[in-house]
Formats: sequence, structure tokens, C-alpha cells
Amino acid sequence: MRFTLKHAVLTAACMAAFPVHATNGYFLPGFGIRSQGMGGVGIAYGRDSLSTAANPANAVNIGMRGDMGFAVFNPERHAAVGADAGGDYFYGFHGNVESDAKYFIMPEMGFSMPLDDKLHVALAVVGNGGMNTTYPDNFFSFNDSVPPRDQKVGVDMMQVLVPITVAYKINEEHAIGASLVLAETRFRAYGLAAFPYFQTLAPVFKITSDPAHMTDNGFDYSYGAGIRLGWLGKFMDDRLNVGLTYASKAYMTKFDKYRGLFAEQGDFDIPENYGIGIAIKPVKNLVVAADVMRINYSNVASVGNPGMSSPVGPMGIPSVADTIKTGTTDKQLGMDNGMGFGWTDQTVYKLGVQYGVNNKLKLRAGYNYGKSPIPDNQVTFNLLAPATVERHYSLGFTYKANDNLEVSGTYMYAASNSQTACGQNILNCASFNMHQNMFGLTFGWVLDPGPVALEEYGESDWAGINFDGWYAGLGIGQSKYGDIDEASANTRTEGWKVYGGYQFNKYLGVEGGYANLNDMTARTGAVVTNVAADAWTLGAVVSYPVTGKLSVMGKLGAAYMLADVKVKNGTALTVRSGDDSYEPNYGVGISYALLDNLNLRVEWERFDRKEYDIDLVTAGMALEF
Repeated sequence: MRFTLKHAVLTAACMAAFPVHATNGYFLPGFGIRSQGMGGVGIAYGRDSLSTAANPANAVNIGMRGDMGFAVFNPERHAAVGADAGGDYFYGFHGNVESDAKYFIMPEMGFSMPLDDKLHVALAVVGNGGMNTTYPDNFFSFNDSVPPRDQKVGVDMMQVLVPITVAYKINEEHAIGASLVLAETRFRAYGLAAFPYFQTLAPVFKITSDPAHMTDNGFDYSYGAGIRLGWLGKFMDDRLNVGLTYASKAYMTKFDKYRGLFAEQGDFDIPENYGIGIAIKPVKNLVVAADVMRINYSNVASVGNPGMSSPVGPMGIPSVADTIKTGTTDKQLGMDNGMGFGWTDQTVYKLGVQYGVNNKLKLRAGYNYGKSPIPDNQVTFNLLAPATVERHYSLGFTYKANDNLEVSGTYMYAASNSQTACGQNILNCASFNMHQNMFGLTFGWVLDPGPVALEEYGESDWAGINFDGWYAGLGIGQSKYGDIDEASANTRTEGWKVYGGYQFNKYLGVEGGYANLNDMTARTGAVVTNVAADAWTLGAVVSYPVTGKLSVMGKLGAAYMLADVKVKNGTALTVRSGDDSYEPNYGVGISYALLDNLNLRVEWERFDRKEYDIDLVTAGMALEF
């Protein structure tokens, strides 16, 4: 078990390098899928190893367990600029577009264990948050030519935290904890060439201090660390729990490739945050918890410094206005006082309820509210990072399959919210909107349930559900579009799938799932074709055991493929159509039994379309129930 968990940490850290969309500013609403099922609470109540990321003192109540799961995140983003948002300006920026890349995988994992009756340790790998936009129609194209209108515009950022935690149980009522929080941020920006070009038109149009390091430089990585401290108190015979937590700013290395975009020459620290939580147990199997959290976005210059705003025209760009008025240039992008996203500090309110129905099932519900940190006069830059959603609603469950396995699931909906402003700099009007869906599933391997977890299930007996033979899994890798006969094409991209199945015996099973095949772009002269595809699959799986742990496998079935096809001739969209059809789906793979009920799988499969083939290569894990 120790060997497996150690390697699982490395696996999850690698898998976590996928962009996600956060919903409290750019922070996730909670740490862990179980927490998100209760609105993101976790400061005064946590029962899995991921909860130590919210409050390190939670480790004293967790026992010895490992947790691993993933969520499928679906943000829907829309942006409108210029005349399409209600009013244009001399420079002619315009657009009315939805972001591509609408599905993301968010992995998570952690483990915890007591060293003795008082001292506990834990480690987690969690997503802290992120931002992603991929607009296929570049509304920041100057005169529809710089950059070309069909060059995508957007940003792609993700943050991963690895809190290494020690907690100490002072007595039966009080515990304290501390975490060294290691952090990694990945970032890229693309399609923003209009801004460095704009400042070549006149000497006073100073926008960026380093035009070569503002956009289109691929991914860059930043690393750093901070600390998180926590306290947990129990009162009224454990009917009332109170928690406090404080996380310092995480000081990060600079994004050298984007030192002409982010203030302080590419600095992008993770903001300080702190909070208080309470959890009330009217009866043992009912928990009502609430958190209040404060995130100090304004203390990070790249996030909090004001960006482009009003009035309409070049004077709405702070660096240009200062150059004209005073001759100073210290508000250019990349400078110490350079323009940022203009975010304010955010206070987040979380409420969650958990009810133990019987000896095997817990149900959850939650609500989370945080007012958008984006002021209405800061919409220009935030078209790239529309963190505007405010209200989140969630439902969740935990099913105890046996004494050593818990299965938890969550659905969260972030309600649609829009922000619009006119009289803004060189755009005049701009607007963005977002809503989100999230489906999550996580598995907990319980060796020691801790002091109170079991009593929070209900008292009535339930025989449970017989899951013998069933399994579920996740694979992440790369998709490749083949048979593309164009002058130039970008046919390789990230791909992933989730699946479930039933094994009749060691040789034969049936499996179905969803595969996100992402997109490809092909170009012939001025004609650009973009195809985005995903698929629902169902087929037979044949396995042959080579050894007690290693099996080879083959799959044959069908896929219902959904393809969105866009064809542009220059800047004009000439064709947009859906191309949905049933197609053959087949593949081969290798499965290795890492544990009795956990398998590693590497697979290649083909989606065999008439016009082109799509190959998907993935590596991942499958859990047998």
C-alpha cells in the first residue's frame, strides 16, 4: 500500500496538469469532491484526506485512508465586443463568440495516517483553480488583420497545490495543524498581438514594456510555496465544531515568457486567504456546516492592479493616459505598477448539509456564494478570464461499498452570470457570461476510519448494492486526426475518456463511456477548417491474462460521434454544421493490476469515420467495485 500511494502521488501530480476553471474568482469552491458536494465547506468539517488542504487540523479526524478521484468540468463562456456588445469605436474591435474547449478533467488524490494517538500526517494533490478561454473568433484582431481574425485568442492557466501536513491533537477538544504548501502554475496566452502592434502606431501608445514577452510564447511554468495553519475545536460533546485557517501568500517564480504581460516582470503569486467555519450536529448522523472565506486578490499586482477601463478611447488605457498626462510609463504591462486584471478581494460564503441515511449511504447538499471580484469597469482584460459566476448549487453522496471502500459523487451547478460595460477604452462596449457544470467521482480506501466517521452514517441496516463485476475508469492522453489532406494541419491535441463496464468473466466484458477527442485545424490557402469531436461508446471487451497481474485486451463496438465543423474563407464563416453519426470503434490495450481492485490501463483505439479517422491513446486507471 505504501509503494502504491507514493507512486499515485506522482501520477496524480502529472495528471493534474490540465486546465480547470475555478468559480470563486479563480479558486475552486472547495478542496475535494466530497467538500464540493457540501458547497465547498471544509474549515470545521472534513472526513477525507483532501480536506487537509482546507484546514490542516482536519487530519486528526481522518484516520488512515487514501483518496483518489476526478471531476469532469464543463464551463460555458461567451464574450461580445464592440458593436456586438452594444457599441463600437474607431478601432473596430468586434466579436460575438463562445469559447471552445468546454470539457476538462480535474484529478485529485491524497492520503493521511496517524503516527500515534496525537500526531497525524497527510499529503494531498489538489487543483487550486485556474482559467481557460479558447475563442475561435479573435475579437482583439486589429482591423481584422493583426492578428488574423481566425487566430484563436485566450489564456490557459492551472494551479496545483501539494500541501504536506502535520497535525497535533492537543487534547480531546483542540487540535492544530500546519502545512507546507508546494505550488505549481502553468500558463500561456495567445492571440493578443494587437496590443504590442497598437503601440507601434504612435509613440504615446505605451501598452507593454516587453512586446516580445506578452503573447504567443507557449506554456511557461512557475513554482513556489507557502504555508497554511489551522485550528479545530470541539464543544458541547462534539455537537459543535469550530475551525480557523490561514494561508500565506504563496511566493512563486516569475513567468519569464510573459514578463511583458504580468506586472512585476511576470510575477504571479497565489493570494493570501483565511477563513472561519462551524459545523453543528443536532444528531450524530446530521451535519450542518458553514464557512466564510476571504481571498485577498488585490495584494497580487498581476491580479489586483487596475487594467484598461474608462473613458472610451486610448485615454482609457492607464499606461497611455499616464504617458500623455505626465510622461511616465510605469503602468505598462510587465512593470512593477503595470496593468493587471483589476480584481478586488472576495468574501465567499459556503453552506453544506450532510445526512446519514443508513449504515451505507450519506447524502449531501450545498450552496456557495462569492460576489464576482471583477469590477464592471475592468471587463476588457477579463474577457480572457471571465470569473463572473457567483452562485453555486451542489448535491452529493457517499456510498460505503464495504469496510474499506467508499465511493463519493458530486454534481455542482454554477448559475449563469453576466457583466457588461460600455465607454471602455479602445473597445467601447464589452460583455461576458459564464455558467458551469461539474460532475465528480472519488474513491476512498479506508484502513482506519478515524474517531467519528462511522457514527455519521445512519443506524438503520441496508444490505447495499451488489457491484460485483462492475468497474469504472479514467484515461488521459492524446488524440490524432488522420487522413487529413490539407496544405497544413494541426491534428494532435489532448484527449481523454471516462468509462464504465461489467466483466462477465476474466475473458469477456462490456464497456461504455464518453471520449473527448478535442479538435483539429487544417488550412489550405485562405480556407481554414476546424473540427471538434466527442463520442459516446459501447462495445465488447475481450481480455487474455498473460500473468496473474498483466492482461492484454481488445475492444470492438460502435461510437455515436458528435462533430462540430466550421469552415472559414478568410474572416468569413462559410460553413458551420453538426456532423453526428454512428461509427465503428475498436482498439487494443494492456491492463496491470496495481491492487486487488485497481488496474492501470494503457490503450489505443480508433474512431473510424468515412472522411477521416481519429486515434485516441490514453493511460489511466480502472477501479473494480
